[in-house]
Amino acid sequence: MSTVTHTLSSERNSKRLTWQGRKGTHNHHATIAAVIFQAGGPQQQVAKLLERGIGIWPTQLPRYAEVEMLADDGYENTLVRVKEIDNPQPATYGNWQELVHPLGGTYYYHNTKNAFTPINLRRYLGLHHLEDFIDASRAAVNEDRWTLVVLPTIFMGEEQFQYYYVVPDQHIIAWLEDLNGELLFGECIQPSEWRHKRLELEAQYWKHFEFFPHQFQMDTSQVRRTRRELLCYIGEATTLGQSSAASMFWTLDQMNQIGAHLATIEGLVDNGIVEETGVVFCCRILYIIRHHQFLNRHNQPEARLIRSHAVRKKHKTCKLLVFMGNAAAMVLCMPITIDRIKNTSVDGILNGVEVNSFIDDFSSQTKGQITLAGVSMAMDIAILAIPGLGTTETSQTMCSCSLLLGVGCIFAGTMVPHFGERMRSMDFASYYLRHKTKMLIVITGIPTSFCVLSVTGSILGFLSGVAIDFKPSAPLMIASLITLGVVVCLLLVLVLASYGPGPARMRPQ
Repeated sequence: MSTVTHTLSSERNSKRLTWQGRKGTHNHHATIAAVIFQAGGPQQQVAKLLERGIGIWPTQLPRYAEVEMLADDGYENTLVRVKEIDNPQPATYGNWQELVHPLGGTYYYHNTKNAFTPINLRRYLGLHHLEDFIDASRAAVNEDRWTLVVLPTIFMGEEQFQYYYVVPDQHIIAWLEDLNGELLFGECIQPSEWRHKRLELEAQYWKHFEFFPHQFQMDTSQVRRTRRELLCYIGEATTLGQSSAASMFWTLDQMNQIGAHLATIEGLVDNGIVEETGVVFCCRILYIIRHHQFLNRHNQPEARLIRSHAVRKKHKTCKLLVFMGNAAAMVLCMPITIDRIKNTSVDGILNGVEVNSFIDDFSSQTKGQITLAGVSMAMDIAILAIPGLGTTETSQTMCSCSLLLGVGCIFAGTMVPHFGERMRSMDFASYYLRHKTKMLIVITGIPTSFCVLSVTGSILGFLSGVAIDFKPSAPLMIASLITLGVVVCLLLVLVLASYGPGPARMRPQ
């Protein structure tokens, strides 16, 4: 027994994700393990139980995702007995107590073993296997104050136990073995230093209490600290247009509303202790704040104070090809749209404020393009109706194509804004901005390209009709071409001034 215990202890001390805590002497869980060994329980059985443990974290728990199907032939008891007014006691399954989450779900707590499980014990048949794993894991960790969360699952035909430990003194979660955090830390680029990764582990700590608020003691001082942190980010997001703090929530109004909700919770506290209903909300906000800090490399030299700080510009090898590509994009999908889409995220981190601003500008721009396309269509009809001006084959071709493009712009302008409204959904926007960026550029550029081509076709149709049928004099043609060139140049200057690159931004100090 001493050999196995020493081996488990040495392995525990060599792990990267193990933290110091208060070691209980002669605690209940170590006593259970000792009884198992002394009673002749095979050591291999305990080792196999530990091998069946798989480290997970709270956001991997199937919260709000499990679908319960009611049986069609189930018995419905609609009877209310005479004078039945008793308050029902919480259901128990063995030593597990069924608890109700403030939002309505159920979870289970074992007071003696200090363990939670989200598995539905009403139908779970392997309760003794679950408790055996908890006893073995408790004996290995030898930390009585740490809270264990276990989720049994079937993997490759064998029952496995997904688990993590909650360390209340350190505000962090831990495991009994090395954990490959590729999925846990995958949202941030190059999470290397421990103090950086610890932010995400603390975020998961708060997410745990959002899911399992039972017996969690949160006082008003914690709520006030959360409010102060949030107010700092609200101030940055309000005063800096490109602040990464704006990506914490979907809109600035939501940030302000959350601050007001925290103040309301603080005002409703009795005896200085926040109830479970307030704990769930506060822990959710703390998770969002810590996760945001992790994504934006808080406490690192390269922390993203502004979003453009982390964007790398590609080296342009052939300027001629780049110019030709930009010229084609100007007609087909507009670099304006490309730049705006790039500003909505950096390194895959969405900025909800910029996404909403992009959608609003896109809808407003589409309305103007529909109006311009209508004017172009009226011009096409007028050119085709004037005798001699719209009778040439070139003029008729240009005006006909322009007319059809104008119709296409109007129809696209009425349909594409519905796509923009769907972009207000975080999941929908995340999918297109991360995986379908080129498709998003094409979709949002359809009204613009139709409008530009329609107006261009109308102008060319008019000029071709004048040049071929009316046979104007050379001075008239020269004057017309000079006027057209001046108009085009001034429009280009206006476009560059409105949508071109601005002055270099100084990094906030």
